[in-house]
Amino acid sequence: MSMTAPLAGFSDMAIQSQSGFRTLMNAMARPATILRAPEPLRAPAPMNPVAAMIALTLCDYDTMIWLDHGLMNGEGLTSFLRFHTGAPLAKSQAEADFAFIANPRKMGDIAAFPLGTDAYPDRSATLVLQVEALTNATGVVLSGPGIKDKTRFGAAPLPENFWPMMRANAARYPRGIDVIFCSMTELAAIPRSTHVGEGA
Repeated sequence: MSMTAPLAGFSDMAIQSQSGFRTLMNAMARPATILRAPEPLRAPAPMNPVAAMIALTLCDYDTMIWLDHGLMNGEGLTSFLRFHTGAPLAKSQAEADFAFIANPRKMGDIAAFPLGTDAYPDRSATLVLQVEALTNATGVVLSGPGIKDKTRFGAAPLPENFWPMMRANAARYPRGIDVIFCSMTELAAIPRSTHVGEGA
């Protein structure tokens, strides 16, 4: 049986992971702001390059990763993540610290992931959703910390009930999940503190 080495990760772990981390923190501090990812990485399909950068930046041996069906069955992906992050794979959504989702339309209820507690709201999951497009021209109206007045935000594809789920998520604050959206080259974040209004 032939063995194939995992695809390369960061060429300079310290510099590139710091650049990725700064971008991700900026995205969380400025909800719905669409940023170009600084260090996209080649990863086994169907994980996209920006999701791979997020995984290698945020995950380590002390974080549990949950993969949706498509990612779990991606050839070589679990080996890639294990080799570059050391992170164990969660057997269920309820165990996840980070969840990577290649097909958001089939993600189910986000409340199935850890929401934290009132005493420990940080014990919640971050969802990384792979999407084809991000826009501030259309979509739902968002407000809250980090947003001046209001802004629009849209991502596709998403399940039809995604934004109602996010409204319910915001109502749980300080509990709740945080979401990072990533296309092939860009990312944006919606933390749990963001209020979701109406929109199309």
